[in-house]
Amino acid sequence: MSNSLRPIDLNLFKVLLSIYNQRNLTHAGKQLAMTQPAVSRALERLNYIFNERLFVRIDGEMRPTRTTEMIAPLVFEGMALLEAAVNMASGFDPKHISTSLKLGLNDYGIAIVLPKLVQRVSDQAPSVFLTTMPATYQDAHELIERSEIDCAIVSSLPACNRLATDPLFREDYVAVCSNQHPAISDGLDLNQFLAAEHLLVSYKGHLSGWVDERLAEMGRKRRVVGSVHSFNAIPELLCQRPYLCVLPRRLAQHFAKAYPLRINELPFPSENHLFHFIRLRHLTKNPISNWIRDQVVDTCQELV
Repeated sequence: MSNSLRPIDLNLFKVLLSIYNQRNLTHAGKQLAMTQPAVSRALERLNYIFNERLFVRIDGEMRPTRTTEMIAPLVFEGMALLEAAVNMASGFDPKHISTSLKLGLNDYGIAIVLPKLVQRVSDQAPSVFLTTMPATYQDAHELIERSEIDCAIVSSLPACNRLATDPLFREDYVAVCSNQHPAISDGLDLNQFLAAEHLLVSYKGHLSGWVDERLAEMGRKRRVVGSVHSFNAIPELLCQRPYLCVLPRRLAQHFAKAYPLRINELPFPSENHLFHFIRLRHLTKNPISNWIRDQVVDTCQELV
């Protein structure tokens, strides 16, 4: 072992990475099961080892210095390699590992991907506990970087060079309404689409989306009368009122099994989103992370 590493407690690097992710000493302590004073003392030791301050407090956050930004990717990769070495030495076998994995999903992923994924994971690794947390393409990368989730399934790729990505499947969109809608019974033309009252699903509460951008390119405009943050609210609302809502095709088909809904092709070209599996790049060397990635990919191949 290098003489420069002999006096260093490698657990200090776990503290460094946790502060880097959490930007907060108290939150880092909770993640590591350490008290805030213990985290502070560990940071002082790190500052001494590197002979400079690794974090500065700005606006209530612990912001990494330039040195920390340079070394953090190397520390992430080094810790991942150590974990991979331990897993390899112990003979990685999913049937004999006991761990929990946090997967970020929105309600689309919970309805379409999760049931088959849970079954696959349960069959192959009965002691792996798969938990989910709400995540969208807008915040999944931040949750991963803060170690609040291990990985996620997203409909658009975030701009983050620390992520490894794997394509999963494509999804297009349809217009959905009650099968008792008074103005829509056999097909849906553009005039009917524009005359209808529309519901929009927006995680940020917006009243416009890609459909409105597409219509604006055509010089047209629809009537959006409401916005909800969850796909799951849509079926009941469509059954109560003569609304129209543009939904992912697979989700519309899922809802139509339980509700009296009519699925209509859009009267203009649909968006086509490519879903991805995302995780931190250094985890591609971790056999457990690679195993769950394979389970997600194999599950999603069944959707195609």
